Amino acid sequence: MGLVLRILGALVIVAMTTGTAPRIAYAQSTPTGAEAAADEAKRKGDDAMVALRYEEALEQYRAAYEASKNPAILYNMGRAYEGLADFPKALDALEEFVDKAPPALKARVPKLDELVRDVRSRVSTLVVSAPVDDAEIRLGERVVARTKTGQVIVRVNAGKQRLVVSKDGFFPYEKDVTLPGSKIETVDAVLVPRASSGLLRVTSPVAGAAVSLDGKPLGIVPAESAVTPGSHKISLSRDGYESAETSAVLAAGEKKVVDVPMAERASILSRWWFWTAVGVAVAGGVATVFALTTEQSPDTGSIPPGRVKAELRF
Repeated sequence: MGLVLRILGALVIVAMTTGTAPRIAYAQSTPTGAEAAADEAKRKGDDAMVALRYEEALEQYRAAYEASKNPAILYNMGRAYEGLADFPKALDALEEFVDKAPPALKARVPKLDELVRDVRSRVSTLVVSAPVDDAEIRLGERVVARTKTGQVIVRVNAGKQRLVVSKDGFFPYEKDVTLPGSKIETVDAVLVPRASSGLLRVTSPVAGAAVSLDGKPLGIVPAESAVTPGSHKISLSRDGYESAETSAVLAAGEKKVVDVPMAERASILSRWWFWTAVGVAVAGGVATVFALTTEQSPDTGSIPPGRVKAELRF
């Protein structure tokens, strides 16, 4: 609701620019067909904005801007994109408005600088590097770009999202990313060919466990790596837990997820036993000290549990 109310603020500029925004100089004293079409498209866009039909408003505003190049329409386009929560395109339109609008028109927009700062705080810059060209870069359900030689730089909505980089013939690269507003996030997407490799992903219910693959550090769970076809040894370790080992066999083109449980390491107190009673028995001049324990089956120890006797001679 807060965003909708804020978008309604666009009506200020809608009303303000109607009939007062700079117009293209025409040789004729009466509007040309192109100018009349632009005015009609803008009017329809304004009506759609009032009704919160942002897609329809954008379509009309684009037509109006193509016909008139009136910079005031860029502002309205930015507010319509904002209504659709497409903050990167909203920022593009608003920045173009700031760049092209004359000072007198910008001065008529209330809190323009504050608006641009706010929208910019909702936009992150994503930089993706990948070893193959023309792979699809997807955030959530939306395709935002395709890879190319070098880096791809694209403005995206800030926040936590699921990044997937994919192309036929390769295992997709998948990662949960937190994209900070007004900042840059760089991702190196490794795309592994299916024809010659398998893809092994190691997970564990124990967060923070360190993974080794075939004796080499791989990272912290969840960890993922391309592997040659065959058997591979997986080891996990973490303070407070017993080390865990397993193995996985992968074929070329196969993706396998291996979840490795880990047992919490018992403390020294839980692995030993405690004396609950101590007494002395005298028989034949020999004093025998005996003790009863609270446990009968300790994990380890050189002294068996139960009754322990030690002879003490006087």
